Amino acid sequence: MKKYCLLAIAVAATPLMAQAEITVATLYPSHAELTWEESEQVSSGAGTFEVEGLPVSLQDQSLQVVLEGVPGSQIRQVQVSRVEQAEFVAGESRRIRDELAAVSLRIQEQEDSIRAWNQQVTLMSKAAESPHELSASELNDMAAALKDTTQNALAEIRRIRVKLADDIAIRDRLSRELAQVKQSAKATKKVSLRYQAPTAGELQVKLRFQTTEASWRSEYTARLKSRLAGESGGEVMLEHLAVVQQATGTDWQGVELQLATANARRGIAMPPLYSWVVNPEPPQVYRSKALAPMAEMQADSLMESSAVVERQSTFTQSYRLQQPVDVPSGAAGQRLSVAEHRVPVEVAIWTAPVQNTTGYVHATGTFQSEAPIPAGRVTLYRDGQSVGESRLPELTSGEELTLGFGVDEGIRVAVVNELERTGEEGVWKSENVQRRQNRFEITNHHSEPVQVRIFDRLPVSQKDTLTVKPLEISEPVERDVDDKKGVLAWNREVSAGQTVLVKSGFEIRVPEGTALPRL
Repeated sequence: MKKYCLLAIAVAATPLMAQAEITVATLYPSHAELTWEESEQVSSGAGTFEVEGLPVSLQDQSLQVVLEGVPGSQIRQVQVSRVEQAEFVAGESRRIRDELAAVSLRIQEQEDSIRAWNQQVTLMSKAAESPHELSASELNDMAAALKDTTQNALAEIRRIRVKLADDIAIRDRLSRELAQVKQSAKATKKVSLRYQAPTAGELQVKLRFQTTEASWRSEYTARLKSRLAGESGGEVMLEHLAVVQQATGTDWQGVELQLATANARRGIAMPPLYSWVVNPEPPQVYRSKALAPMAEMQADSLMESSAVVERQSTFTQSYRLQQPVDVPSGAAGQRLSVAEHRVPVEVAIWTAPVQNTTGYVHATGTFQSEAPIPAGRVTLYRDGQSVGESRLPELTSGEELTLGFGVDEGIRVAVVNELERTGEEGVWKSENVQRRQNRFEITNHHSEPVQVRIFDRLPVSQKDTLTVKPLEISEPVERDVDDKKGVLAWNREVSAGQTVLVKSGFEIRVPEGTALPRL
């Protein structure tokens, strides 16, 4: 009886060991929250549970531990420690060394074979140098035999050299892998959990923690059908893809994956707002572009700058993939389908003739979705053909979606300068005047009518001494397009084989003695 009690005490004192396997992963653009779950039969009383193989990037302060299954179970202590992978390195090095020894042996055998065949060719050459007293027919037979034997030997040498080159490449690769294993071995973390269970039963342990070595980003594929049967417009099929990356050192098998849009990189609160104190401007001093104010450089950078919706609130949403997925550890991103959005669009050819006479296909429609979608790179296809890449802005339901789909070779645009005059005018008060009048000719070489949107711009004055006056402007016209002063736009339908004309002109005046701006 005493022996059984001692055995029970020994079993209770032995920590339960488990190798970490991630079951649930919630990925954010900046980090990930991972969940590990395990169930073990435990006895009543105190015990220790250890989980090994957790990523070294586990953020200790984010660790949450939950016990379920045995009512009344309590957590006594949780300890996180770092474990060096000495054993892993030794085992991996041993495997590579064994493969390296095998391929080195094959290389040696092949080199020996090449030497043996070369020796045979040498012996045959020496035999041919001393034919002794042989008849002509015997010499012919001997020459034929030497030729065949030598050719066979050289062919065999070439075959061996091909195998030798492959094995040398394998040897070099294994040597690099061996060096890499020694240099880039990563540590892991271990969680030791001390618990108190009032009764025996199946104890369920759940660990939840955060790591910066896993994340996701949005990418898109936009496929334009420029015309739909029986309809005036087209359609964009917008596929939302999640590029999932994880470098935790452990492959995820059958993980329940959730994608959240909250981004910690964008900050957690609005930056403080201070008083705006202004002073008179100092005299202007020449500064090179390299010394431009930081504010200007920041402004430039800012300018550049299948799942189901599982949860949606006023401020955030997430997507949950319907099936478990495998995500291997490594640098390469794995692309998973999140959703598809069908967007009815109006297709038009956009052109700004003064800048560029090329016509570009643009599709404009209203985006509708259960949840907003993040910004990301978009790969574009027009009627089944790849036309390039662009950047899709963040979109929410009801916002306008506009995408360019490359050059339209069937539209020809010409600029005809009807007036270009510069000089002085005035009787009592002389002024310097410049007038420019352009005519834009847009020709449709398609077999069907197309919608065209033509853009131009008039100069905008910010000085009282410079006045700008429009000349002949074709109507109807949109002015100050997108709240940009001076920007004009004309919408026209161009029939097949036809040409439409649009005129745009302006006049600039400055006082005598003032130079006209360069246009």
